[in-house]
Amino acid sequence: MWQYIIYSSSAVLVSMVTGAVALFFISPKHLVYWFMRLDAKRSGMNVKYIKNEDFIYCYAERGKKQKNKLTILAVHGFTGSKEQYLQFFKKLPSDVHLIAVDLPGHGLTSSPREGEKLGIQYLVEHVHKFVKLMKLDKEPFHLVGASLGGTTVGLYTAEYPETVASLSLICPAMKTPQHSLFTKTIEECILNGIEKTEMKDCPLIPETPAAAQNMLDICLYHKKNINTQILQGLVDLRKPKNPFFLQLFKALASEHSTTLLEEKSRKITVPTQIVWGKHDEIIDISGVDVLKELLPNCQQIDIIEKCGHSITLDRPGSLVKSILTFRGEYQKKS
Repeated sequence: MWQYIIYSSSAVLVSMVTGAVALFFISPKHLVYWFMRLDAKRSGMNVKYIKNEDFIYCYAERGKKQKNKLTILAVHGFTGSKEQYLQFFKKLPSDVHLIAVDLPGHGLTSSPREGEKLGIQYLVEHVHKFVKLMKLDKEPFHLVGASLGGTTVGLYTAEYPETVASLSLICPAMKTPQHSLFTKTIEECILNGIEKTEMKDCPLIPETPAAAQNMLDICLYHKKNINTQILQGLVDLRKPKNPFFLQLFKALASEHSTTLLEEKSRKITVPTQIVWGKHDEIIDISGVDVLKELLPNCQQIDIIEKCGHSITLDRPGSLVKSILTFRGEYQKKS
């Protein structure tokens, strides 16, 4: 009997290893996909869907609303997804109710219909629709946004302040006094005619493993050389969404879009914190000085050392400490 169990278990293990090796070489995107699913499960993310008449939102949730603790709604950046907050889900205390939503056209949320006008305001309205569907507007919550998500949640708060109790802006996308390499790329696209822009012109829409490695390098301070097959899997997973990402990039690259957060900042009156990676190569850290002068209720600024644009990947522990401190919930480990 035991010999049979050991033999069967060994056979299953060999089959799993063989299958993983085959996927690695033949279809790496499936290996990347299943690894992400496993990591999401381990983080406590419960993937769910909610819809209205014609749109489906995919989101991840952990826990339930707790008395005397604000629910956190987290919004990701351009070409990202709710999985951007995997480490966030892992490291935040288990008694914090967490929700992370996929923006339209990202992750597993529906894509915009043909002819819809894209832009930050479009994203703001969809965050509002999601909030209402989830009934989060019944009690003010803590809103967190990174990069494009930071700009989106900032503008959302300016427009719907009654639903937001506090706001965390993480490296929000904006026009900064000092240019980064990425914002220089945007300016070149505008000068050359935004409609002529192709995927190869935007480093956040990689089409090859080398371009994917470059994307990770400019987003992270702690740079790592990733295996080419894994990078190919990442590229293949994102490929179906690339036409939408390019369309959205063109819509966002207008000068008006890049200054919207600055224009609306004085209307953001809820308690606000700013978090920025000191070595951000996407949105220059000089944006901090602009926002701290404009935000009427900026209560905390955290500049994270040895950190790039993607703080949720680069220094998730420091980000969690920053946000818990802002919420008045940080407890030093003894």
